[in-house]
Amino acid sequence: MGNDAITVSEFNSLLNQTLTFAYPEVVVEGEVSSFKINQSKWIFFDLKDEHNLVGCFMTIYQLKTELEDGMLIRVKATPQLTKWGKFSLTVKEVELAGEGSVKRAFEMLKSKFEKEGLFLEDRKRELPLYPQRVGLVTSNQAAAFNDFITILEDRWSGLDVEHIQVQVQGPSAPDQISKAIEHMNMFGSYDVLVVIRGGGSAEDLQAFNSEEVVRAIYASNIPTLVAIGHEDDITLSELAADVRGATPTDAARRLVPDKNELLEKIGAIQLRNFNMLEGISAKGRSVLDSFYYSIEARINNMRHTAADSHTRSINSIDRHMQAVLSVIQLQRKLLKSLDPSAILSRGYSITRVNGKVIKSSDEYISGAELMIQLHKGQINIKADAGEKDAKRQQTELRF
Repeated sequence: MGNDAITVSEFNSLLNQTLTFAYPEVVVEGEVSSFKINQSKWIFFDLKDEHNLVGCFMTIYQLKTELEDGMLIRVKATPQLTKWGKFSLTVKEVELAGEGSVKRAFEMLKSKFEKEGLFLEDRKRELPLYPQRVGLVTSNQAAAFNDFITILEDRWSGLDVEHIQVQVQGPSAPDQISKAIEHMNMFGSYDVLVVIRGGGSAEDLQAFNSEEVVRAIYASNIPTLVAIGHEDDITLSELAADVRGATPTDAARRLVPDKNELLEKIGAIQLRNFNMLEGISAKGRSVLDSFYYSIEARINNMRHTAADSHTRSINSIDRHMQAVLSVIQLQRKLLKSLDPSAILSRGYSITRVNGKVIKSSDEYISGAELMIQLHKGQINIKADAGEKDAKRQQTELRF
């Protein structure tokens, strides 16, 4: 034995070189047990099956999904013997295996994001109605890519679509997808960022339930439209997006309007506007006609009113003139009746003594000259009789 012996360190180094040469990378599937995180940086867990287990080590930055004891996973790792003589796997990538593990990781990560507010509706943005430049993150080898582009061309041709090729499943998919989203936000000027993938199993869609992809979509400055799998498949990436499409085909329909439908709507709007203008014009004509007829009726009414007023005025003036004439005639008759000559014509006379009209015999002055005015002419009498005769004459005159 003597000189052939090697040190423990040399043995460990030799064994690790042999392992590296023979098994540079291994993929091992097993159930997680004894999962723990040290110093918020180092992750330790065991991977076991029914008969054996192997220790695993990795950094927290390499873990892209939620893990807990009992989950079935696959790890890509390098086997090695530690300096403490413990055999372990240095894990590079972790992939969930089995529907139960995928669903459990989904619920754990969903609960975490809900507490952080990544899915709140009030932070979601609306997509522009007529986008011009679109960033597309998907694989061009999938049918979903061709379906999406075909629908876009049919509905709204001429759209500028810039595509970044990525893997949409497998261990490297989350890193490629998240970096593509970050690249478009840093170096592109897009109206909408679209992430799509066709249908598949829960394991196939796991990349879109990874924390790094969800956070990249949430942090996007560009409005996001995400459509993963079939209508019943709901991923965390879709919940974090501004708008979710049920399928990639539905995403294309949500992204742009149908030009044919839009033309029909424009035609309907034009027809509605035309009918509305026709209605307004007809109403305007009706109002003008009513106004014209109303003015004409008012003018005719004013004419009739003026004619009636004129007639009433003439009649009133005639009546007034007749009344005035009647008054004049009455006054004329009255004046005529008071005319002394008219009285004298009826046999009366006026007697004056010394030029003064007397109305009583007492006013007679003995010996004075009388002047008696008749209807025609006058008589002058010189009275020389004595007082007795005068009295007789007075008596006679009285009669």
